[in-house]
Amino acid sequence: MEVHDRTKIAEVCVEGKSTIKTVKESPFNVVVLDAKKFHNSPMELSDVLDRASGVKIRQSGGLGSHASINLNGFSGRHVKVFIDEVPMQGMGSAFQINNIPVNLAERIEIYKGVVPIELGSDALGGAINIISNKHKKSYADLSYSLGSFNTHRSYLNLGYVDKKGFTFQINAFQNYSDNNYSVFTQIREMETSKMSEENHWTKAFHNKYHNETAIFKAGFVNTKWTDQLLLGLTLGQEFAEIQNANIMKIVYGEKSRNSTTLMPSITYSKKDFLTSRLDFTLNGNYNRNFNQNIDTASREYNWYGEFSQRRTVGEAVNTLAEFNNNNANASLNLIYKINDKHSISINDNWSTYERKNADQKQVKDEFSIPDAKSSNYKNVAGLSYRYQIKRKWVSALFAKHFIQSTTGMVNVGESISFPTYKIKTTKADAFGYGFVSTYFHKDFQYKVSIEKALRLPSATELLGDAVLERSNASLRPENSRNINVGISYQKDLNEDHAIFIDASGLYRDVKDFIQRQIVQRTGEAHSVNHGKVQNIGANFEGRYYYKNYFNIGGTVTYQSLVNKERYDRYESSQLSQTYNDRMPNQPYFFANGEAEVKFPHLGGKSNLLSIGYHLHYTHSFFLRWPSMGERGDKSTIDKTITHDLMATYAMKSGRYNISIEGRNISDRRVYDNFSLQKPGRSFNVKLRYFFM
Repeated sequence: MEVHDRTKIAEVCVEGKSTIKTVKESPFNVVVLDAKKFHNSPMELSDVLDRASGVKIRQSGGLGSHASINLNGFSGRHVKVFIDEVPMQGMGSAFQINNIPVNLAERIEIYKGVVPIELGSDALGGAINIISNKHKKSYADLSYSLGSFNTHRSYLNLGYVDKKGFTFQINAFQNYSDNNYSVFTQIREMETSKMSEENHWTKAFHNKYHNETAIFKAGFVNTKWTDQLLLGLTLGQEFAEIQNANIMKIVYGEKSRNSTTLMPSITYSKKDFLTSRLDFTLNGNYNRNFNQNIDTASREYNWYGEFSQRRTVGEAVNTLAEFNNNNANASLNLIYKINDKHSISINDNWSTYERKNADQKQVKDEFSIPDAKSSNYKNVAGLSYRYQIKRKWVSALFAKHFIQSTTGMVNVGESISFPTYKIKTTKADAFGYGFVSTYFHKDFQYKVSIEKALRLPSATELLGDAVLERSNASLRPENSRNINVGISYQKDLNEDHAIFIDASGLYRDVKDFIQRQIVQRTGEAHSVNHGKVQNIGANFEGRYYYKNYFNIGGTVTYQSLVNKERYDRYESSQLSQTYNDRMPNQPYFFANGEAEVKFPHLGGKSNLLSIGYHLHYTHSFFLRWPSMGERGDKSTIDKTITHDLMATYAMKSGRYNISIEGRNISDRRVYDNFSLQKPGRSFNVKLRYFFM
């Protein structure tokens, strides 16, 4: 979503080179979304991300449901998410992209492939950096929205800045929904315990979700001794009823989960630190979060809410499992500008993770996982040299060093059914490096980047989670050779018309690709090094602007993640049946289209009416390997086409705003994941007040 320099955003005409344009002109393959454009909408961050080229957000249900980011074919732990360059991993489920309002963000940077060393990341597929709002003056931003399925969202953002630079900020938001949307599924007959042969329409009845989060910050900004010094505290809680399993027909009536988050933080930054041309940034936080899964009912439910008693306890697994997680993260970044052409950057990102689990309901035997702490230590150090010739050519060389040490209980036996647990420590030490470059010629910008990238296995992949994720301490780090190329064209055709076109291609050659596999008999999962995977993809974005009255555009993404492991992993002499197959359960073609019409000065000189339309398309894809099974019998995630409409009326230069939104107005059945239906048609109204 390119924002043209003359485009009127939030009723403020932006002239000159914006921060968004500066980031886009960097040599990295990056897409930048202007989140301010969506501040009057009732969207979450995940809704906005889903509109970007190369990005597909896969949600398992309604508000608060699990959201997985697919970025150019890679998903899950292959993609890292940051907020103000601080990793969100470990922040707890009460503060994630599926429940954070878009008003929290100023812009969103999406790095495809090569990631700047400033983010200190071991991402293989790329990274997303959410930049929060930063105002130099006192301000107030309040909003409330009401929507279908008894959905309520509220947001409060207050900031005070005095003449001496002292500042105090409060960010608070809450989300609530019954999520009682209609679903089309098989239903169990309680008298016979048999599933109906046909699907029937019914409504979710045990699907409530709510979360509340407050972020407090205090400190100093724009003084002689600091550009920013902020002490922060984040408090959050979340509750979710669990309506169904990973297959829609398996329904629950009392299962739930809850979590809390407490996170103190510190941020310090200063340009010309100690000496001229030296920029210094320090970020640190400590996050303590608590999670509990509750499943103690001796009942079996169907989708009508009917139930029968059962002898065993627990609808799925009898549990009161509790997880206490302690995470700490610190990052240091130094940039020294030697002169107008040369600069050097140094970054170090250190993180530690500790988890202790206990389950009051678990019956201990020789095969149970002992109550013990697990820990993970990681350090990513980076060094970069940058060369720039004004606005003509920018290039950078970089290197990264990765260290990881993980300790915890793992199954060292040969059987999952009869495990033998011991404390084990695994270590990794590796290097990565790369080159990025961009060149400008008239209205064109050309980009190329090459990288040897690594991703270290996560603590959950190595140690499991003591519930449904099993350990695999023998996992090796993933490594990949990445190539990205891109070209963009931006042109003011005349005073009234402007266009923007961007096209990019990518190539990934991955070894020791980590794949999550499901054990069909138990429903448990474990991670394995699949082997070689190749990804070839392309992204396209095009936009047209007519003054400040009309704009239209869209994005198209194609990505083909292919199995290149020639021989069977278990029979090394046998050619793999799935060689050259697309990797299963991965969307490979999707697109977005949108148009907006604006009516300035309607009902007042400083008023603006905007009417927008959005189309989303995802092509169908197979759940399992394409080469296995008969074509008519293969499980498929069907293609998706949805249409959204929104109208916003902004008064008094955006001080008072009202928006009406209709999502999936054609009421199509929508699935991001096999069998897991998302909400149908819904409507939302949002009221917003903004003052600065």
